[in-house]
Amino acid sequence: MLNLRATPDALPYLISDETTELFSNYGVLSQRELESRYEVFAEQYVTKINIESETAASIARTMLLPAAARHLALLREASLGELVSETEGLIDEFIGAIRALESANLEERQPHSDVLEHGKYMRDEIIPAMAAVRDVADRLEKVVADDIWPLPKYAEILFIK
Repeated sequence: MLNLRATPDALPYLISDETTELFSNYGVLSQRELESRYEVFAEQYVTKINIESETAASIARTMLLPAAARHLALLREASLGELVSETEGLIDEFIGAIRALESANLEERQPHSDVLEHGKYMRDEIIPAMAAVRDVADRLEKVVADDIWPLPKYAEILFIK
């Protein structure tokens, strides 16, 4: 049994000879209809990942990074050197992750000639870049003061607090 973990892995099976023959024999969908659905599903995947990545980059840059910077300023003001160093390191890593995501999401870097290749690019480049931003954001969430962090923290979401 196949374990196809991402849409670009599974979509080619929608238009495979076996699938086309099965659907055609039972009068469910023609080859042309399957190919049309394949194109639509692939385009939807690319569009959704693109929206998610642009939103993630925007939230990271305009909400989380400023909050981390305000927290860093408070630590400096309180002369908490070790915490300043820790937070500076996380902020530098966060900036790098944001820039990598924004760079990967540039229109000119993405393949547009083939919808499946575009989907694979999203799977292989954009999703890992989003995960890298998320990883650093999760670590920043643990050190930035609650009253500064602009989003609900995990503890708040889970009603632990």
